Amino acid sequence: MQARKHNHKSLVLLAVLILLLPLLAACGSPVEAPQAAATTAPTAAQAAQATVAEPAGGAATAAATQAEGAATGTCENTAATKLIEQTANMTGKAREDFLVKQAAETNDGTVNFYGELGLEEAGPIVDGFEEKYGDLTVQYFRAPSDQIRQRILEESKANFTQGADLIELEALEMFILNNENLLTKASSPLAKDVEEAGQGEFYTADRFSYIAPAWNTKKIAKVGPPKSLEDLTDPKYKGMLALEDSDVYWFAVLVKHLQETEGMTEEQAIDLFRRIAANSAITHGHTTTAELLAAGQYGVSPNMYVHRIESLKGDKAPLEWKPAAAPIVAEITAVAMMCSARNPAGAMLLQDYMLSPDGAQKVFLEEERTPANAELGAKAYGDLNPISADVATIIEEYEKWSTTWEDVLRSGEKVE
Repeated sequence: MQARKHNHKSLVLLAVLILLLPLLAACGSPVEAPQAAATTAPTAAQAAQATVAEPAGGAATAAATQAEGAATGTCENTAATKLIEQTANMTGKAREDFLVKQAAETNDGTVNFYGELGLEEAGPIVDGFEEKYGDLTVQYFRAPSDQIRQRILEESKANFTQGADLIELEALEMFILNNENLLTKASSPLAKDVEEAGQGEFYTADRFSYIAPAWNTKKIAKVGPPKSLEDLTDPKYKGMLALEDSDVYWFAVLVKHLQETEGMTEEQAIDLFRRIAANSAITHGHTTTAELLAAGQYGVSPNMYVHRIESLKGDKAPLEWKPAAAPIVAEITAVAMMCSARNPAGAMLLQDYMLSPDGAQKVFLEEERTPANAELGAKAYGDLNPISADVATIIEEYEKWSTTWEDVLRSGEKVE
């Protein structure tokens, strides 16, 4: 079995080109994407206009059944659901061998994977999977969770069947997609080894992200680090505070937590965040904000990913997040298979690999992420006692929380 290695710079360029294609089309640009881009996930415009070809291989004539399921808004009678049922009683090597054969004979052995993982983690995962299964190829499309969710919804409305086979998104976004009947039930036998909080009906957590305040030790040397969320409203942090703008879940969890533990009303808890925002520059992107923090452009941010801070600390950045100045919020990121998966066998194998302690879980540990595998997760940051909330409850109230969060952010100064 010959191992294949990706050119990760090419993958970055590919993802950028895919994101730019709608803009180029809108501008009437004559620029065409490289041929390789045609084998990756299509743009929404392409999805709406595409003529779907028959999938390669006789083992999975998936396109027709995918379209049938998409048209009815259910997973019934799709190739993905049928395969889950067919393999329900298979175990171990027999199940794996069966899926490998099916996957290699479907769509030329290509598995389309949409996720928010950066290439420092996704690259080794894709390489490892392709080395293990030499007849299979992963096409990886990377974007933030909210953009992937929107892309999938647009592809579904277009009845497009050449999109994602497997997705990796924040659990909040998974609920939105499941409400549209776009996800199969969770089926990996490795789900039993995941922390209980990550064992969903239609998704399985592959990693957790801890969100906490972080600061540049040099930038705030004179004023000192915050010791609470209330501290972040102090005028001494004005001009030094950066609030990342995408964390609806973090915001909702903390508002609920403050009501339960501090006796605040909901409006009092929300007002606390308004006052923090009024003291803040409003930034976009956790990675970008963490890098600005490391560079000293800002001194403090209340909602930073702990793993990103630890990674930058490893590169000698003057950053710290301990002792935690606020309750640490645990955000679930999970994998799920699409009802419309064109290569469901490949998606099931990749899902297993994402949950395997010898696969992606090991990569997460090496990259200072927190694996969802209970045994490996304990080795990452130990017992941080993070807080979380019922994702289903938050998603039921999502419009309220999203609108309220946008209102909170208007109190700050948006960074263009």
